[in-house]
Amino acid sequence: KETMWKKAALFVSAPFTGKLLVIPMDGSHWVGVKAIAEEMGRRGHQVTVVMPEISKRLGPGRHYRTITYPVPYDKAFLDSVMSMKDVMNKDTRPFLEKMSKKFTQIQMGSGLIHTTAESLLFNHSLITHLQQQGFDAVLTDPMIPTGSIVARLPTVNLLRRIPCSLDLVSAGCPSPSSYVPRYFTGYTDKMSFKQRVINNIVALLEPLMCRFLFWRFDQITSEFLGEDVGVAEVLADSDIWLLRIDLTFEFPRPLMPNMVLVGGINCKVRNPLPDVSILNCSLLDPLCLKCQRKQ
Repeated sequence: KETMWKKAALFVSAPFTGKLLVIPMDGSHWVGVKAIAEEMGRRGHQVTVVMPEISKRLGPGRHYRTITYPVPYDKAFLDSVMSMKDVMNKDTRPFLEKMSKKFTQIQMGSGLIHTTAESLLFNHSLITHLQQQGFDAVLTDPMIPTGSIVARLPTVNLLRRIPCSLDLVSAGCPSPSSYVPRYFTGYTDKMSFKQRVINNIVALLEPLMCRFLFWRFDQITSEFLGEDVGVAEVLADSDIWLLRIDLTFEFPRPLMPNMVLVGGINCKVRNPLPDVSILNCSLLDPLCLKCQRKQ
């Protein structure tokens, strides 16, 4: 009996290490996800990052292993799609022509995202391999919900916000339009009557925006899972939402208990400030600086 209690105590005191599956989004979204993947791997967890063979920023790390899958496009095509944003910012053509070009850019970007998602989800050998690994959780960016679709596991989402407020809807988070400003308005929680009216109109249009952004993913989700479900239903099963915001810079708004503010997790840790004692001394007494220089 004493031996049994010793074994139980040893089990409880031993640190838990698990298997984490990471399915990231390319581009700047990868910075924060990579930081978490590296830290989890450094702490002893088995971290596996699944990424396409062709990507802009995704790559190997010191504390996680990578699994790549083939995609039907090359680096030149990826670079051309990614560079369209910079070209649009410098475009000086008339408004209608610029909007037409912007729509083309959105179509190309959406096509690239959907192609990448399908290359993973319908790679049967890879999906079977992932299912056999016995992962405990998945870390992903819900802006591209591939990670939430591929594994019906405890899901940890890392994001700032989804433009059409799909994150708030899926999490069941209260978001009264008279108080919470919508994504594209640029308003704060202190709005005038006119701004509240505009904010309500934008809130009414958000479901259409979600439909435009995620209609193809709704089809992919239904086809992959073999169920009549969409992205919103899959995201609703998420366990934790890590929000890359901080109330120091953001307006206060309602949050659910499983929403955790992690601030600028993608910011680089700053170096310590240099010794400024000479500067402080010189401000008090110019002679002090001369004395220290002589020393």
